[in-house]
Amino acid sequence: MKNVFLCLLLLAVGSVHCSDDEDMTNPGDDIQGFDLLTELNGHWVGSNQTAFGFYDWFAFDFRPISASHLHSIYEGGSNQNIITSVFVADFEGRRQIMARNGGWLGNQYRATYFVLDRATDDGTEKYYRLVDAVGKENRAYMEFRFAGDTLRFDAYKDNSGTLDAPIRHMGFTGTNYNPQFSQAATELFDFPQAVAEVNLEGRFVNLIDPDSALFLEEENDPFPKSQHGHVSDLRIDLLRDVAVADADLLLYLSTEPLINAFGFVDFENLDRKVVRTIDIQANESTYTATYLHPGTYYLTAFSDEDDNLFPSAGDVSSVSQFFEVRPERVEETSLRVDMEIE
Repeated sequence: MKNVFLCLLLLAVGSVHCSDDEDMTNPGDDIQGFDLLTELNGHWVGSNQTAFGFYDWFAFDFRPISASHLHSIYEGGSNQNIITSVFVADFEGRRQIMARNGGWLGNQYRATYFVLDRATDDGTEKYYRLVDAVGKENRAYMEFRFAGDTLRFDAYKDNSGTLDAPIRHMGFTGTNYNPQFSQAATELFDFPQAVAEVNLEGRFVNLIDPDSALFLEEENDPFPKSQHGHVSDLRIDLLRDVAVADADLLLYLSTEPLINAFGFVDFENLDRKVVRTIDIQANESTYTATYLHPGTYYLTAFSDEDDNLFPSAGDVSSVSQFFEVRPERVEETSLRVDMEIE
């Protein structure tokens, strides 16, 4: 899963051909494409074709964090917490569906804002397009397509910098295998509601790139992490056996246990119940997971000696440890990595 989500940063430009069908609006409100919040809600598991290669397992864990805000994160490791969230905002004189994409890439902070400009339904497929909030479709866009039980999530950028043609930089295809993961938050917030999560009127000024709603300093970001409610952080102390004292580890967060005290690996849970896969460097004894949805999780860390991305014979692992994350907290726990899988 290494560096997969880098592909969503600094998307740039092009045109796209779409259906000429009527724009969708939710009955009783005037927000174009409001249905996207309902369609996207859930735990999508599938594959991802990126500019960095093909990944045959990938997941988006979209859950509400307010009455009108869905949030998901890919957390590749230290200083690499790249997020995608979709929400209702006041912008350009009306309530609109917008998105925030970015996070940390090494020591560089990035956040780009998008606004929905197209939503169609031809009876077979629902289609939604979000374009750069400043440069619009001539700068960057992302697309969501829903057909049957399948989601296609595509993102485009321009590698040449000439803004002459779109290049598909990421293409995820998946199924909402676990809509129940978001059920508690959906009920808590009576999600979705046609209310603005944030006011972004006049907030895209003094930009580093005049053609993009891009921010490279967190203090300049008009909607930073500090203004996001409901999510939490989880600090994990890793207690390493001497055999993995200087080894890279993989840390998986799942909703069901992956490895029991006898070293048995539950591959069904591994395939469908994992919500995050995180690279832990050899010199790291602690790791803090960010933007974590409240709920119950199992934490599993293993050495992945054969680089197959799942715990297997010869790996040194932890037993999957249960932990509950409460809203808007900085939680702490420890995880002992000291069991060799036979």
